[in-house]
Amino acid sequence: MKFACVLPTELVVDAAGSMVDNEPTAGRRTSNSEIGRQQGQAGMRPRGKFSPMPMSELLFKVRGISLKWKILIPFLTLAFLGTASLTFVGLNSQNGLLRKEELKEIRTLYRIFLAALDQKLEQTLVLAGGLAADPVVGKCLAERDAEGLYRHLFPVYKRWKRDFDIRQLHFQVPPGKSFLRVHNQALRRELISYRNMVLEAMKGPRAVGGLEWGLTGLSIRGVVPVFWKGALAGTVEVGHPFDLRFMQGLKRKWNADFSVHEVKGPRDYRLLVTTRGDGRTMLQQSPDPSYRPDKTRILISPPGWSLFSVILGPLRDYRGDVVAVVEICLDRSGVLKRLSRARVLMAVVGGGSLLLSFLFTWVVAALFVRPIKEIVGEAEEIAQGKRESLIEQRPPDEIGALTQALNTLLESLNQKQREVEHYARTLEARVKQRTADLVASEEKYRALVENLPLIVYRVLRDGTTEFINPYFTEKLGYTTEEVVGDRKFWKEKICGKSQSEKSSALEPCWEEGREMQTEREVRSKDGRLLTFIDYAIPHREPDGRVSWVEGIMMDITELKRLQERALRTEEMRILGEVSARFAHEIRNPLVAAGGFARRLRDALPEDHPQRKFADIIVEEVARLEEILRICLASIKPLTLNLTPVDMGRLLRAVHEELNEQIGHRRIDLMESFPKAAVVVMADEVLMARAFENLLKQAVLAMPEGDRLVLQMAVEEGRAVIDIRYRAGNLSEEDLEQFFFPRFTSEAGAEVLDLPLSKMIIHRHGGKIEVSREEESGILVRVELPAKS
Repeated sequence: MKFACVLPTELVVDAAGSMVDNEPTAGRRTSNSEIGRQQGQAGMRPRGKFSPMPMSELLFKVRGISLKWKILIPFLTLAFLGTASLTFVGLNSQNGLLRKEELKEIRTLYRIFLAALDQKLEQTLVLAGGLAADPVVGKCLAERDAEGLYRHLFPVYKRWKRDFDIRQLHFQVPPGKSFLRVHNQALRRELISYRNMVLEAMKGPRAVGGLEWGLTGLSIRGVVPVFWKGALAGTVEVGHPFDLRFMQGLKRKWNADFSVHEVKGPRDYRLLVTTRGDGRTMLQQSPDPSYRPDKTRILISPPGWSLFSVILGPLRDYRGDVVAVVEICLDRSGVLKRLSRARVLMAVVGGGSLLLSFLFTWVVAALFVRPIKEIVGEAEEIAQGKRESLIEQRPPDEIGALTQALNTLLESLNQKQREVEHYARTLEARVKQRTADLVASEEKYRALVENLPLIVYRVLRDGTTEFINPYFTEKLGYTTEEVVGDRKFWKEKICGKSQSEKSSALEPCWEEGREMQTEREVRSKDGRLLTFIDYAIPHREPDGRVSWVEGIMMDITELKRLQERALRTEEMRILGEVSARFAHEIRNPLVAAGGFARRLRDALPEDHPQRKFADIIVEEVARLEEILRICLASIKPLTLNLTPVDMGRLLRAVHEELNEQIGHRRIDLMESFPKAAVVVMADEVLMARAFENLLKQAVLAMPEGDRLVLQMAVEEGRAVIDIRYRAGNLSEEDLEQFFFPRFTSEAGAEVLDLPLSKMIIHRHGGKIEVSREEESGILVRVELPAKS
């Protein structure tokens, strides 16, 4: 029986392991404004404090580095990449070779371990076969003479123990019972049905050997059948212990640590023996859930074991079943030292090569750049007007051609300078006169723009507001810094577009290049909503592109308000006249019908069967007369006598008028008014009447003993009065018709003036709304324009 040497089927390898100056044109100075225009043409746009540099500007700066560095950087980069590549390939190659050697070495150790087991197995089978051939042994077994067999073999066992480290000499008799343990005669003679090798040897009958568990643990055992006179007398078993002494011998010989683990189940291993002094094994300290004990796995520098190479291999019994796993741990510190020395050597060689490349390239670049620097210096002298003589001619290469071009330029500049000096003498006086005229015109225009009662502005294409006149701040409250510093100001604050909208402000001007006139509603800084007429004019460049938009904005807020009020007044007047005409036409026949109905009722006796129908006619006619009276009262024209009214004082006065009804119904009234007076331009008598009707309706509609809340606040320049109470018997239809007259209850006479209350609020430029809140709550909200 040979121990199978299974090659690795899984392999896990882990790592243990000078700027060029821009000169001004000769013969003149370059102003700051001209420098700014030149930079703008070169693509250098202004940036915010934290905005990233545009790619075009970055490339422009990179192209402006010294010519010497333009030569040095590519060559040094190539030298570095070449050296780094060679170093990387060399280190990887050496690392790969060393790794292959490690794999080969640790595989060899595993094969050696299996070979040592095979050798011990052959030894046990040979010794057991020799005893099986001894006739004395056969006779004693056949006669079941344990004492004779012990006296005959004990000296042999002592010699084998000394010479071959044999620790087990065991005899069995059919049908599978222990007969004699020479190594320990005191052990009992029990049935050994758990000893499969013994049963297999008796059944064969044939010699069987391999790893197997017994009373003394896991051992290398060889079992051979013993015959006497042609019949099976029993079996002899010779065993070599699988203990620390065996492992220590392998460690001394091969300089590696050996550990054996019993396989008790999936991912369950028990350490049997190890040569490591600290008793630590990788399979116990760092188990891999994916490891299968029937496979061989090699790990180079596994986690927690970076200085070792480890192989895990199966140990099989005589039937090929895995009974244990051997862990061979090989120290790889020598390999790591070799790798470290190789890295240092490669780094030294690579650094030296880079240094030599740098020095050589530096010398070449210096020789190449020196004549260019000389020509640049001479060109600077030409630009500053310090040089009039021609530059010394150089050899006819590219540098010589550049020298010749500079000489031609120098001659041309000298000629142009003489012409410019002549023109300057004649033009200086005219330029001064034109400049004075331009300054005077600019001052007149600025004075006109700053004093116009219109907003004048200029907006750039990126949304930046370049100019606003002082009237903008006076009207809307935003300072010049707030407007100019925010690119999105015009889009969001003036044009009312959100950040998510892709369309830009003044889009017809930018996209179509045409003038635009529109009406805008703009909210001022203090919250006032103003209406403007905006007239925008785009400014086109010669290439047709719109660079900015100028415009004026006229405040028409008051005009819009007056138009709306006049229109509403006219509509109400016409509606009132029509309603009054119809009411008067209806009243005459209704009065006649009521009179005749009463006469008919009075003419009938009390017990007359038609008397009750006459009563119904009289009641219904009276009800119609009341409705008609309400309609006439509602459409009666209102004439307002506007004065400043303190709304807090007015509401408290209305509250005092209703104190009797509030106390009678045990209403808990809660008031909340601002400390400062809230003043409204109103007709005090009509306004008090409107709020008296609203509060009286609330008191009569809410349950007795409930709470009535009266609050007032100022929001966005408007006085807001809230009346809250509970009225659970109001349906959605009742809410929609809250201000319509209702005659379904005795309290109807008390709420007849609700339509008048709404009319009074509207005539004062306010609005009134009724809504439902949670738990049958009713909210009556009145908004009136407050006086600033």
